[in-house]
Amino acid sequence: MPSSPCHRQRIAPPALLAAVLLAIALLQLTPPAAWAQAGATADARRPAEVAQVLFGIVSYVRWPVARPEVRVCMLGAPRYGAAIVDTPGSSTGQRIRVKAQPASVAASECDVVYMGSLSDGEREHLLAQIIGKPILSVAEPGAACSVGTMFCLRLTEAQIGFDVNLDAIARSGLRVHPNALQIARRKGPQP
Repeated sequence: MPSSPCHRQRIAPPALLAAVLLAIALLQLTPPAAWAQAGATADARRPAEVAQVLFGIVSYVRWPVARPEVRVCMLGAPRYGAAIVDTPGSSTGQRIRVKAQPASVAASECDVVYMGSLSDGEREHLLAQIIGKPILSVAEPGAACSVGTMFCLRLTEAQIGFDVNLDAIARSGLRVHPNALQIARRKGPQP
């Protein structure tokens, strides 16, 4: 009696089977260090990408009084601070000066505050100084993004983006180009 077509098993061609087995063998022989190296390469690019996003945001901002030089103060313990200091200023020709400052610095010395890791008390003190003033605030990825922060950077495996707090921007008197706001995923209510 002939076998029905539903019960036949297809046998993979020998060349396909050999290729699959070779791929499995190579994966088993590839040391985990090689996998870590691929991740490390992406991690090595992150600081430069964060700097690029920060300076991109700065290039979309206009202060009520034009600045001959934009003063960026890095406060707290920024994870990506070295790349920000080492990156040349904005591509728009805007002069940018970056300084690492203690968290206790008077915010009036800054046009932009870039917040790394800060204690809750330091963050509250800083935000009390800048809310309602034309000082751009950007929190780096992983830092707690509080209510008064204008831009909060976020990381995904593929890219760096940011959330925007429209209320904080409106209270500051800064003008942010609509293109920057369209790029952002608007910050929703926090739990």
